[in-house]
Amino acid sequence: MLTTLSVAVAALGGTALGLPNPTATDDTPVRILPQFWEFNITSLSGPGCPDFGLTDRGPFVTRPTFGLNTVDGSEIYYWHFAYPSLRTSIEPGTPSASIWCETTLSYAELDSNMVPVAKPGYHLKLHKNGTAMLASYELDDGVEAKWTFTYFPEGKREVVDTIIIDGPRSGNSYRDISPVNGLVQWPLPNCGLGTIRYRTQLTLTAKKDGARGSVSSEKVEYKDQAGWYGVQQGVSYDWEQCSS
Repeated sequence: MLTTLSVAVAALGGTALGLPNPTATDDTPVRILPQFWEFNITSLSGPGCPDFGLTDRGPFVTRPTFGLNTVDGSEIYYWHFAYPSLRTSIEPGTPSASIWCETTLSYAELDSNMVPVAKPGYHLKLHKNGTAMLASYELDDGVEAKWTFTYFPEGKREVVDTIIIDGPRSGNSYRDISPVNGLVQWPLPNCGLGTIRYRTQLTLTAKKDGARGSVSSEKVEYKDQAGWYGVQQGVSYDWEQCSS
């Protein structure tokens, strides 16, 4: 089961801030996590995220959105990041299409004043579970949508997750998670802060003549502006205590 974390960030804002969980009781699992933490997008590149630093698109830009965590003792955390421009389509005469974005995030453990802690207590560990993707699909029979998530751990080999969706599929807000067989997890090099870099690629392929397909997100309105909400990638993580 997943439950939403308490968050102090609007879905159309720009910073993801994790807040402490309610006080544990005797029958709840022991949780290993900092009091506060945050993620910020510090760099974007690629045709799937051409909006870094832009202000003329209103709120419909690449941004952090929301967090989730399990409550069954497995301690799987996710933070999601929306990509309004990461969408593509195919039609007769155009049997394949691809689009990508490379994202760099900063992570920091915070104190009660919402500034980086003077003495960090936790290492962030990436890839606690598979990568999640929330998206809208219109796929004919014979169309394959493939998500490829490539993580670049510092000083380590690339880690690749994939999600493959075979048509027919139609509808908004599907949430899929990549398979977790052979899951590789790694801590950030430094205690309490660090950088996360990954590449997200969407590829559509028609395996039948004349098949059509599109992957996008919901159209929404915000303060009299209309735009794409953005497909949302969920990055999974948990923590371990720093060695003294």
